[in-house]
Amino acid sequence: MSNWRHKPDSEKELLKLVAPVKHVIRWLKTRRGFIIGVGILKGGTGKSTTVLYLALYFAVVLDLKVAVVDTDDNSQSITRWDATHKALGDKIPFTLIEHPVSGKDAIPLRKRLKALQSEYDVIIVDLGGGDKETFIDLCEKARLLLMPSAPSGWETDRIQATLQTAASAARINAEGLDVYNFFVKCDFNSTLPEEEREAMAVDLSEEDEDFILPPFLHPYFDISKAPHHIRSWNVMPKRSELDEWGWLIRHALKGIIDEEEAA
Repeated sequence: MSNWRHKPDSEKELLKLVAPVKHVIRWLKTRRGFIIGVGILKGGTGKSTTVLYLALYFAVVLDLKVAVVDTDDNSQSITRWDATHKALGDKIPFTLIEHPVSGKDAIPLRKRLKALQSEYDVIIVDLGGGDKETFIDLCEKARLLLMPSAPSGWETDRIQATLQTAASAARINAEGLDVYNFFVKCDFNSTLPEEEREAMAVDLSEEDEDFILPPFLHPYFDISKAPHHIRSWNVMPKRSELDEWGWLIRHALKGIIDEEEAA
């Protein structure tokens, strides 16, 4: 683990927090069409990096059939990354699907996702920074929503609005929606992640009766400020560089898998 500030006391302690790899593979293959949304109602928070590394982890390490749906009409970061690496001759191990949110080819996201579920083990949706209708559609269909941001108020100021929108939309999600925040771009020589968690956890209920406490993943699984995240625009990430993302998603999935298997 790269996050030495929150290193677990033992491997046994760490493994209690994550679903075993073989268990994750078996569960996802049986379930089919597991939908993960990645995004906040704000641009530039590490969404596309998260989408890329999770897609590579599922496809390369777990050998699952993965689709990435790019809904971000503004930046289309994943779409441009895909074009860049195809031009470099790299093999892309997941399927990219562009989802325009406006224009003649636009359809509701929920319809596109329903059509994809029978074809893929995992579907990861890269949400645009400001299209609320697409975000609501995602929350109605997804089982997991991940909200990455750097540990700075400049990036986390839209989390509360996003949580409130997600909570409202999830009321008609038949399977339920698990939502988690986590930090990316972390320099573990500083205390910024701890400071920002504390700031975000301040109870504002007296001022806002709709306040929702940000649901953070365990600090063990904060994502590092590694150079390969920046280089990945031009250099395909190595398998070894996917490990911290694997720990993160196995942690996020553990509660969902345990809950559904106990039902």
